[in-house]
Amino acid sequence: MKKKYLFVLIPISLAAIMFTCGGEKKETTKVTIDESAVAVKLVNVEQGEYALPVISSGLISTETESRLSFKVPGIIQKIYVKEGDAVSKGQLLASLDLTEIDAQVSQAKNGLDKATRDFERGQKLFKDSAATLEQIQNLQTALNVAQESYRIASFNKQFSTIRALASGKVIKKFLNEGELASIGTPVLMVNTSGQSSWIVKVGLPDVDWVRVKAGDKVSITTDAYPNSELQGELSSVNEGAELVTGLYQAEVKINAGNKKLASGLFAKVRIQPSAKQKLWSVPIEAIVEGQGKSGSVFVVQADGKSVKKVPVQVAYLENQKAFVSSGLEGIEQVVSAGSAFLTENSVVSIAKN
Repeated sequence: MKKKYLFVLIPISLAAIMFTCGGEKKETTKVTIDESAVAVKLVNVEQGEYALPVISSGLISTETESRLSFKVPGIIQKIYVKEGDAVSKGQLLASLDLTEIDAQVSQAKNGLDKATRDFERGQKLFKDSAATLEQIQNLQTALNVAQESYRIASFNKQFSTIRALASGKVIKKFLNEGELASIGTPVLMVNTSGQSSWIVKVGLPDVDWVRVKAGDKVSITTDAYPNSELQGELSSVNEGAELVTGLYQAEVKINAGNKKLASGLFAKVRIQPSAKQKLWSVPIEAIVEGQGKSGSVFVVQADGKSVKKVPVQVAYLENQKAFVSSGLEGIEQVVSAGSAFLTENSVVSIAKN
């Protein structure tokens, strides 16, 4: 009888243990995680007055670089300077062989002397009624012509030499001694400006020309000073485009300070237009599906999970920022990190900074 009771208690005990374990499983709480949600970060939309900089380049020169030449053709007798020499105002730089020019002056002088004698003789004859008034008038005309011819010959001789117009440096020598110099052919290029007169001439397309004006601030960088940025000012902007390039020439005046500059140095200029417009700025990575000036940004909806794609118009890109001209009105935040993985049907989770 004792054995029967033992066998009955064993099943009852096992059932009690199983019931207890089953009860513990039902009390366990399950945590659900949406693994399809895209983690994103939001960034504030900044609004302000901005202006797209105008970027161009050119060669550094001076305001008064002079290409000096002879007034008359002739053989170059002597060039007294070489490239890089400093010159002072009025200094003799080059001269022609005067053999031919002196002969022309002498010929004109002889013609003037003869015309003078003829006119004086005619006046005496006219007083004695031996010459007519017409003859005297013709002699007067001949005398006037001879005087002008002598003046021309003397003037040409005066400009058969080249002298420095102001103090400066010889930048370039185009011809050498013994060569034939034609009328107006440059012989020497002289920089007649001081250190405060360095300029850069740049060409601007019409879309940039309309946005700049004289007085706009400019920053200049050169390979000669890669770690320094020179400051300057837009001094003039031409109203007519060049026929060959179609660009509008603008002149930038450089404030060189204590920097040593030279004509011919390549320079990059960044013109900051004074006229600004109202724009919104966001990080470049916030712009998706960009094509030309058009693009889109994603905005998180009020529920904090869904997103909406908003089309925008990009004015320009600068310093890892996109400046938007329209599309962000009334929007305070856009998706930055993670925007490339989103669609309009995406579910997002906002990462905390």
